[in-house]
Amino acid sequence: MGINNRDEQDEAIRLLRQSSMFHACSESTLRKLAQDMSKEEFSKGQTILEQGWPQSRAFFIADGQIRRERVVNDQSHQVVDMFGNTEPDKFGNRKIAIGALHVLHEEPAFANAKAMSNGYMYSLPATVLKKHLESPQFSTEVVQSLAVEVRRQANQVRWLMRTPLLEQRPKKTNVIAVTIAASIESFYRSGLNAAMNARLSGHWGKLFPNMHIQCPARILYINGFKGLRQYMDYKVKPEEFSNPTAVRLGMSFAPGILMTPLSSVLEASNAGHMNPEPITTRWMRGISWRLVREVIFGLGLNQMSDYWEERIPQSIVQSEALRTAFGSMISGVLSGYLSHIPHNLSTLKLMTPSKTYMQHLESLVSQSESRIPTSFSPGTRKAMATFAAIAFPRAVLIRTAQIVGSFIILNGTINALKYAELPTSIPTAF
Repeated sequence: MGINNRDEQDEAIRLLRQSSMFHACSESTLRKLAQDMSKEEFSKGQTILEQGWPQSRAFFIADGQIRRERVVNDQSHQVVDMFGNTEPDKFGNRKIAIGALHVLHEEPAFANAKAMSNGYMYSLPATVLKKHLESPQFSTEVVQSLAVEVRRQANQVRWLMRTPLLEQRPKKTNVIAVTIAASIESFYRSGLNAAMNARLSGHWGKLFPNMHIQCPARILYINGFKGLRQYMDYKVKPEEFSNPTAVRLGMSFAPGILMTPLSSVLEASNAGHMNPEPITTRWMRGISWRLVREVIFGLGLNQMSDYWEERIPQSIVQSEALRTAFGSMISGVLSGYLSHIPHNLSTLKLMTPSKTYMQHLESLVSQSESRIPTSFSPGTRKAMATFAAIAFPRAVLIRTAQIVGSFIILNGTINALKYAELPTSIPTAF
């Protein structure tokens, strides 16, 4: 059924002009096309299009919000289309044209399209487009439109995957792959933890103490981070809540909060040379600041690693393994630095529980003060030392190297094994 209402035809024409396929077409040509289009309403949560479906119709969104996501290597990415849409309308709004470049031969849809609100759109069936292309004038104008767009886009990519940080969707993993990765990484982490504790306390302990505790605890710990993320992604739909951002923030923080007790057991296993308390008591020392550290670690290992991996251009780094490594490296540097003060305070409290957090912070400031020239006044030296202790914390390079290495080992090994013939993915374990 075509569009008979003149105002609706005008609206459809405005939307067609924003498409790269029709933006150079004349008013009379587009009006004939609009008369054969149809107006359709959609509701929040409705699937407009599914990736891989035959593209039998093109859609031009007039009102409402549509999210497009493309699944690549079992991970969903939000898509910014830079070729299907051109100029915004006179009100400054950029509407969305979906499938105009795939509809002619009903090719598989490039990405999923889901309604995030109620709205309406105009649809253009493939049969209608083919009929109008039989007109020499119409086909010439379409070719001209596409030729202009091709020149404009010559130095740009057709689409970019740019999922916001808190909206990153997890990759599919399996328990065995995560377990193997965590087993390898537990030794790397333990060795650098010993070096970091020695840098803070001045006393070396064993590089791999209590590995009969550390290794299984680390396996449960990493499986917890990966598994909880997938489970919450499977069960919780943030867009169904009144404040989706707050829900996503809670989902991002939850793995770190829930894994803090296991992290405390791991830290306590490395601190027996300084704190003679039984490990059943020792693990509670420094737990409050450790919780902050674990939240940052979880964000880095999960969302932030995926965020940076997604932003490494495939035209520059084609290997998925290298993109994973680079994404993990950038995320590890940021996470290592941001989590370092919480780590230092929780570790010092673990090794010397008789002192308060403030006393431990003052000791870090005092250590930094020795590096400040004595030519400054005492007040200035104190202020500079405080800044140095926070901005350039002690053992920050060791901590950053530990986190970078851990992220690369974990994410790299998990990605390498995700297609192996192993048991089912993590969500089924809950």
